[in-house]
Amino acid sequence: MAGTVAHQTQVGGAPVGLVLASIVVLAFAVQARIKTGKLGAVFFAAALAATIFWTGLAFHQDKMIPANQLGFIWSYGSIGLAAVVVIWPSLSRKKWTSRAE
Repeated sequence: MAGTVAHQTQVGGAPVGLVLASIVVLAFAVQARIKTGKLGAVFFAAALAATIFWTGLAFHQDKMIPANQLGFIWSYGSIGLAAVVVIWPSLSRKKWTSRAE
């Protein structure tokens, strides 16, 4: 939710809020993948997609995610980052050391 609120922040024309919010999403997705495995990362990505969907709707003509370039990048980019973490192959040290020996 904090990323949804802050993604429109710009400093000198640079989308600082979008970059910081994307880094936070990536960090949370990686943390979910490390701590709970692939299933936890899937649940994180699904919860993120649901949050983005609900905050992007205009129930009473007031949306948290406006339909502009930064809004579209935040909507699709954050879900895309979480999806990449989910589909990234598992790289464990055991797999690589057994092949080298």
